[in-house]
Amino acid sequence: MSFPPTDPAGTGVRPGARPGRLGVGVVGAGRVGAVLASALRGAGHAVVGATAVSAESRDRVDALLPGVPVLGIEEVVERAELVLLTVPDDVLADLVRGLADLGRWQPGQLVVHTSGRYGTEVLAPARAAGAITLAIHPAMTFTGTSLDISRLTGCPFAVTAAAPVLPIAQALVVEIGGEPVVLAEEDRPVYHAALAHGANHLVTLVAQAERTLAAAGLTEPGAYLAPLLSAALDGAVRSGEQSLTGPVVRGDAGTVEAHLAALGGLGEELADVVETYRHLARATTRRALATGRLAEAPAARLLDVLAAGDAPEGGVGPARGGAAPFAGAGPRTTDAGATASAGTTASAGASRAEAPTTPLEPVVVHTRAELRAALAALPGARALVMTMGALHDGHLALVREARSRADHVVVSIYVNPLQFGPGEDLEAYPRDLDADVALLAREGVDLVFAPDDEEAYPAEPLVRIDPGPVAGVLEGRTRPGHFAGVLQIVTKVLSLVRPDVAVFGQKDAQQLALVRTLVRDLDLGVEIVGVPIRREEDGLAMSSRNTYLSAQERRRALALSRALAAGRDAGAAGGGPADVLHAAEEVLGSADGVEVDYLALVDPDTFLPLNQGAAGAGLLAVAARVGTTRLIDNMTVDLRGPRP
Repeated sequence: MSFPPTDPAGTGVRPGARPGRLGVGVVGAGRVGAVLASALRGAGHAVVGATAVSAESRDRVDALLPGVPVLGIEEVVERAELVLLTVPDDVLADLVRGLADLGRWQPGQLVVHTSGRYGTEVLAPARAAGAITLAIHPAMTFTGTSLDISRLTGCPFAVTAAAPVLPIAQALVVEIGGEPVVLAEEDRPVYHAALAHGANHLVTLVAQAERTLAAAGLTEPGAYLAPLLSAALDGAVRSGEQSLTGPVVRGDAGTVEAHLAALGGLGEELADVVETYRHLARATTRRALATGRLAEAPAARLLDVLAAGDAPEGGVGPARGGAAPFAGAGPRTTDAGATASAGTTASAGASRAEAPTTPLEPVVVHTRAELRAALAALPGARALVMTMGALHDGHLALVREARSRADHVVVSIYVNPLQFGPGEDLEAYPRDLDADVALLAREGVDLVFAPDDEEAYPAEPLVRIDPGPVAGVLEGRTRPGHFAGVLQIVTKVLSLVRPDVAVFGQKDAQQLALVRTLVRDLDLGVEIVGVPIRREEDGLAMSSRNTYLSAQERRRALALSRALAAGRDAGAAGGGPADVLHAAEEVLGSADGVEVDYLALVDPDTFLPLNQGAAGAGLLAVAARVGTTRLIDNMTVDLRGPRP
């Protein structure tokens, strides 16, 4: 952020004494406002005033913003170059309008609110007066103490602003220490509802569990729950609904019925617990059914137990003693007239009409004829994501990118035998179509093409794709014929789907370069988009093969990303290709249980090695075996060129 210090209040005192620093005024020094203002102060900005009505707020100003005067709202706004509005959502609109009616907003003044619910339209009266309006919302809970300052580092902030001033909002978040995530104005209400549903209701749920454990005689229920709930939360964030365990996903209706009886006998003080359990168990049953984790018959038994004599909710599940609604539901018919039997999708029997509250599952087809019919029902731009299944969040990032670029998304799932060499893991490669389709349903995928080998290759291919010289180095040298097999299936699926755009991951960088060359040289008329590597929190590149790793091997595998980062840092420090490779080799050389296949710094387009005088972007790529699992990773390196 770079703004000249000004004196909007006409006091002769410049709030920001250093160029690019601002005078910050806080309207509402609650938990959020005081902490964010303190973070901005730590970045070098001056906090010129804060409003604080309660004694608690005044104490917070004294603790987090020592020396900052407590002022009235109008005086804070008058003094400030950046006004931070951290007031309750229901107060925000009237506050902004009232200050506009009083003529307090100033041209060029930054007006920032932290409400998750609103974008910048709520600040329209300030914008009409010439102010620059921004909306930032930190996705964290606040204690209102100095502990929050460190927690801001890396915290995602939803950022909404008009395009010309969006970089200002992003820079402001970075100065606070957060990670800006751009969010459209119209998406803010759903975004905020999701966060509130997850965070606030989680607190209610945990408190209910603690009260129930206390009723069972446990004196420290929080300490008992902490490791269990921490593991459950981590699993849910990493793997979504696939991490679900317990009696519902096992279809154990007897256990659920026993739970309801036990909770129902705890008395009026815990009556809310049994109702919450009942509602959440219903929702869990429906989701387990929709994602293929639970079959129709046990789902019907569970919903019968959970109905407690009331009418079924949302049209799913019988009342007590009623017949299951799933039997005889029949195949799902697409708009093109093609049918997909209940057994071909992840949500057997849970049709779009029967479960309107769950995501619409994609149409799943297995043959060319079914694919043609289904594609005919998808007018508009079409995006393709090609996978071999065993989907993880790295794949889903490709799907999200595809969704942002087209009206419809098609995902192919096929473990292509032509790209596997002798002794490779073709037979052991993980396959779970139902789980994959369930994940794709959450991302709004329209169509899944999952052919078998006979459909993909009805006969031995006589015409083969020659990938050229790039396929003879790195992965191609280690795995002869691999890229010929990759381009064979890529060409086939591109021809069948005829997408406007196809999305590939940067993790397979050599493959991405070859696909781009294929499309260019053969004039295939499709835009190829590369998506950056998705990594686990510890830096490991996401891969379907990570599931092969033991806990010890997974820790050892972190050497790959550490080596790449060391090479990248060496390049950023002015080192040449030899320095980059040396830095990476040192990390790999000291790693136990990592057998390096190759480590190379290459041109991102030709994949030829870079000479010592190279400058610009290079690709540092590594392949290694950890245990019996072969992993690849890469990272872009910025080479500054030869030093004088």
